Amino acid sequence: MIEIRLPQLAEDVNESLMVLWFVSVGDFVEKGQPLVEIQTEKAVSEITAESSGTIQEIAVKRGDSAKVGDVLATIDPDGVSGKGATAQDEKPARETKVETSSTSQASNNFVRVSPRLRRLAKDLGVNLETVKGSGPQGNITEEDIRDESGL
Repeated sequence: MIEIRLPQLAEDVNESLMVLWFVSVGDFVEKGQPLVEIQTEKAVSEITAESSGTIQEIAVKRGDSAKVGDVLATIDPDGVSGKGATAQDEKPARETKVETSSTSQASNNFVRVSPRLRRLAKDLGVNLETVKGSGPQGNITEEDIRDESGL
């Protein structure tokens, strides 16, 4: 098993918040694939897979904090994509995963924006769930938030 641990991102940062997991237990990941988005007081970063394999455990759930060196997840490097499934079999599984991810995000009322834009929305009294993004891939921009607030 390969343990994915929270790295030291900066000298003065000892703890990070798990913002969004891009994978679930049982998912096959490739080396370098983003696993989780984490947030410190100063920045948002992604932790990537150190090896290809199957996610065996997610030890720190979304919304929880972890300290530097804590195990975030484990990967079984002997795990195979879909346990021997063909490439055609994998495509529907990926589509299902995306739908599940969207459903879980909607149910948790989480909108993915930068901390700066989240703070702007809060200062202007804008509910990010009601903002329609006009940026690339529907991302919310500063202008979208200001338009929603009427400024």
